[in-house]
Amino acid sequence: MDPYGPDETMDPRIYRALKKADIFSLKMLLQENPSRLHGLTAQKNTALHIAAGLDYNWSVPEIHQIFDSHLYFQFVANKRGETPLHCAARAGKIFMVNFLIGSARKSDGQIHLHEMKNERGDTPLHEAARNGHLRIAYELMKADEALGEEINNQGESAVFLAAERGAEEIVRMLLQFPSSAVEGPKRQTALHAAVCRNYEIARLLLQARPALGQTVDATGSSPLHYAASIGGHKMIELLLHHDFSAAYLSDTDGLSPIHVAASMGYTDIITELIRHCPDVAELTNKKGRNFLHVAIENKRLKVVKYVLSDPALDQLLNEPDHDGNTPLHLATNSRNLEILHLLLSDKRIDTRSRNYKGLTTLDLASSCTDSSTRLRMHKIMKQLASAGSEFSPQRMDLMRKKFCREKTEEINRYRALANNLAIVAVLIATVTFAAAFTMPGGYENDGPNRGMAILAKKAVFKAFLISDAIAMVSSIIVTCLLIYTGSFDHDVRLHSISIALKFMWVALGGMVVAFAMGTYAVVASACKWLSILICFMACSVPFVAWIIKCWPKFDSLKMVKATRNHEKKRKETARSRIVDLQMPNSMIVDFETPSGSKYDSIYS
Repeated sequence: MDPYGPDETMDPRIYRALKKADIFSLKMLLQENPSRLHGLTAQKNTALHIAAGLDYNWSVPEIHQIFDSHLYFQFVANKRGETPLHCAARAGKIFMVNFLIGSARKSDGQIHLHEMKNERGDTPLHEAARNGHLRIAYELMKADEALGEEINNQGESAVFLAAERGAEEIVRMLLQFPSSAVEGPKRQTALHAAVCRNYEIARLLLQARPALGQTVDATGSSPLHYAASIGGHKMIELLLHHDFSAAYLSDTDGLSPIHVAASMGYTDIITELIRHCPDVAELTNKKGRNFLHVAIENKRLKVVKYVLSDPALDQLLNEPDHDGNTPLHLATNSRNLEILHLLLSDKRIDTRSRNYKGLTTLDLASSCTDSSTRLRMHKIMKQLASAGSEFSPQRMDLMRKKFCREKTEEINRYRALANNLAIVAVLIATVTFAAAFTMPGGYENDGPNRGMAILAKKAVFKAFLISDAIAMVSSIIVTCLLIYTGSFDHDVRLHSISIALKFMWVALGGMVVAFAMGTYAVVASACKWLSILICFMACSVPFVAWIIKCWPKFDSLKMVKATRNHEKKRKETARSRIVDLQMPNSMIVDFETPSGSKYDSIYS
């Protein structure tokens, strides 16, 4: 029978005294009227719930003096289904836990603590394990061993929660009870959690439950999959030493631990897996892809280098997947220039291989329709052609039509470029205009030359004014030219952008020279070496910008050609020229194409 009526609420004075752990006031209130301890809070908590969850270390006499006459409190659940024992276990209050366990034994000859579950299905042991309270977990298990068998609504056992927290001693204690469950959510086990948290816990679990090494979760992933995804070399050694056959397990996507390690770029894990099981290198996923395919898909350059450096893995270099795509095909699709170059620089790579659709790597590169990556694909095609890749037999005039860019797309690209140039041009114009009226050295304050620049007669100052004027005028010209970039006439757009870029370089150069000359004019007399250094640094800016613009990210052609004989080089050069003729202006920087070049006749 519920001792509380539906409208009975806790006395506010009792509530405040409990919350403040004011034992003296609490005793005084109860002496006046013991029934004041009755009542529930808004969440249906009893006085014992509040006392059990307080950050106050109750002494044994205090607990007995206040609550001995209200032992039925321990069986009352609040709105979340929690008993006072849940609250005490969560808060880590050992005296309160012992009191509640002892009270349960008095009121009922047998203790059934495993039946005390909140709305999440947690027992008091779950709360103790989740919060890392070893002593409380031990007292609970000593009182009712069946607690270790309980699984909450999320499928979590107490051992799993302790392993997830990294509570080694709690896991060790719970494993001493053979009936303790080790299940986790989504069909995981405590070992899945342990490999992500703590080496010693994983070792304890493997010793106590050896079969856990082969247990997979809902995605088919074993603990070894988890360890491979984290990159824990020591954990991998532990799991493989315990049972190396786990290296052959595949998840629901067909990925084995070596695929997982490759996707994360962990070459040391791959080495360890191959050392224990040399043939795991042959494993493929559901798409028929080995770990090299997976590494290239995930752009893991380190793994590609590792495979190329190991002669024992030669068979992977040209192995096709279920679609016939070799690692070189996937590297082309991934558009990763570094990986592609690394593969092409190796003589063992078959650059002419075709997939089951009859497409070569050059065909794949040429089929790119994404305007944002066309320039990169053009570079890739140059590399592939230089390395010996060819188009599959087809009519080149039809292939050329695939690259024709829509007029609206082309206009949008020009407009985006024009916007960027306009921002820079306006910035230069603003700075140079302001510099013309804030003269280096200042103005004459009196005399016949009042209001004139103090340094007006110096050659350096004159150079400052000239370069500043050149920068301002050039930036204004750029701004005017950019008005025409929205034209529907391709030639007008091309001409406007091309001329604007040239004037932009002039404006940038003029602004840098103006800065250098202005600084020199006001600093040279006091510290000549500093003024010279500043001039040198400023004047080097255009050259550095030009070098960055023109310097290739890596010289693919030279490094690939270095591995070929002279006869092959000559043929590759011819193929490269053919590719250039087949490239439409949509795959090059057409706004920089000089007039009268070979592109004018091809793309008109």
